[in-house]
Amino acid sequence: MKFLVAMCLLAAGVSAQYGQSGIVYPDGRLVQFTREEADNIAAVGEAGVVMHDGTHVQFDRDFAAHHAGTPAAPAPVPVPQEAQGPYGYSGIVYPDGNNVQFTPEQADEIVLVGPSGVVKAGGRNVQLNSDGLPSRRKRSPSQVLLTGPSGVLFKDGQKRHLPVGVEIVVEGPSGAVLANGDNVQYRKKRSPSQVLLTGPSGVLFKDGQKRHLPVGVEIVVEGPSGAVLANGDNVQYRKKRSPSQVLLTGPSGVLFKDGQKRHLPVGVEIVVEGPSGAVLANGDNVQYRKKRSSGAVVGPSGLITPSGRLIQLAPGVSVVSAGPSAALLSTGEGIQYSRKKRAVVGESGIITPGGRLIQLPHGVTVLLAGPSAALLSNGDSVQYEH
Repeated sequence: MKFLVAMCLLAAGVSAQYGQSGIVYPDGRLVQFTREEADNIAAVGEAGVVMHDGTHVQFDRDFAAHHAGTPAAPAPVPVPQEAQGPYGYSGIVYPDGNNVQFTPEQADEIVLVGPSGVVKAGGRNVQLNSDGLPSRRKRSPSQVLLTGPSGVLFKDGQKRHLPVGVEIVVEGPSGAVLANGDNVQYRKKRSPSQVLLTGPSGVLFKDGQKRHLPVGVEIVVEGPSGAVLANGDNVQYRKKRSPSQVLLTGPSGVLFKDGQKRHLPVGVEIVVEGPSGAVLANGDNVQYRKKRSSGAVVGPSGLITPSGRLIQLAPGVSVVSAGPSAALLSTGEGIQYSRKKRAVVGESGIITPGGRLIQLPHGVTVLLAGPSAALLSNGDSVQYEH
């Protein structure tokens, strides 16, 4: 009986290796189904069997080829794990476990996946970073200010007419590419114009320069430091100068704001003036003096310190140098100014700089007296009131 079943299966065709009543294996072995097993078979296909109870029998590669009566397909070559990356032909596997599945259209667009990038059929390639993931570049903000059905207005002021069906396809930090292949180059932000007033025959710049313009000549290029005229002449802008230290100028001399007086020989004048000095036409330099802090009032017979103390000078003695805190006499003696009024300390009390009298207890003395407080022997401290 088993032999007849096998003959029936073979007679049905060389492709019928799995039948309704049994199986013929490639090695010639026959397996007869029971009536229950045969009744459970719903359909036999090229790659497996579907049962009525919902179970499936999947053919392996060799059995499927034997069932179909064709040579076995070559086994796929396994790709080494180290050659694989998170970016594949059907999706991306991120390190955090998040998987992105490509749509059929996205998968069909991929031509080649390499270790450093992905080539797509549409020409837009994907750059991969060292981890094999798409590298995201920080995009510059769009320079498109307003887009309409027939044109576009860019932030740099350019207006570009768009033919029917033409739009911006690629926008970068320095320009844009239209669908018809035209390029739009963005203009850099320019420094504010230094032209104050322009007339038919001349121009007045903000730095005070006045330049006569010949007939037909105008400014063609203006930059942050100068301008170029149509006839090739250049106008160099002047930097903002510090205020002049010249107080009064006469035919024979000059008086500076710091009090210096300088005699000018005939034909000699100031040619260059800077923030710290001036250069005369004969090459002499005038060094400006810095404003000194208010010091003592010095006279031929004495001086008054900033605190108001009067110091009388001996006959023949003069002040060689007076600074903000001291004076040097011709005898070599130095006088130190006392800017703050000090306290008067006695055995039984203290007179503060503000004139307040503080009586000390019996047996208490002043251990240390400073400009703003005194420390007593009993540990108390006295704060002065100026």
